[in-house]
Amino acid sequence: MTEPTDHTDKPGKNPVKEMFLLAALYLPLGFFLWFFAASLLMFPTARLADLLLTGFFGDIFERVVQLGFQLEVQTAVILEREVDGRMAAVNLYVNPMIYAWGMALLFGLIMATPLSVKRRLFQMTIGFVVVTLVTTWGVFWETLTDLAFRSSPEAGAAAAGLGLDMNLIALCYQLGYLMLPAVVPIATWILMNRAFIENDILQRPL
Repeated sequence: MTEPTDHTDKPGKNPVKEMFLLAALYLPLGFFLWFFAASLLMFPTARLADLLLTGFFGDIFERVVQLGFQLEVQTAVILEREVDGRMAAVNLYVNPMIYAWGMALLFGLIMATPLSVKRRLFQMTIGFVVVTLVTTWGVFWETLTDLAFRSSPEAGAAAAGLGLDMNLIALCYQLGYLMLPAVVPIATWILMNRAFIENDILQRPL
């Protein structure tokens, strides 16, 4: 007598859990590489910030100097009081890494996504460009915020002469600090992997 066959389907692998498990495993490596190569990764941001600040507000900003991964923004704003017996200009210091952690996040997500080597490298290049733009936005508006609100009275007076509304400076800074670094990398990954998300994730039960 033939034994009845069990037609119950065995549950398959969950693509969502599998992908995010891989992403979690790749994230520590991503953050290690991100911090290890920080000076190199921040070089495009330093050059873009220098171009924007000196290009739009050349009367105030003289240059942006990269010190490791940090940036020193040198200004033409002279303090009325002397420092160490001589006149001194206002220098602002910005850490661009606080806006660039999306590079490590994208690395983890892209490495966890089933892609060819060529497509994976292409997506990492696109992700690097996008996060660099986000980082440049953050550096640009943090510099203006520091000039307007966090530095000397002389710097605040110089910021008032930029022709920008102070509320706009504060709003753009908050946008670049709170929202863009978190939202843009995820949105970039979703747009680059829309077919994978629709076919392999959304169409399958969790």
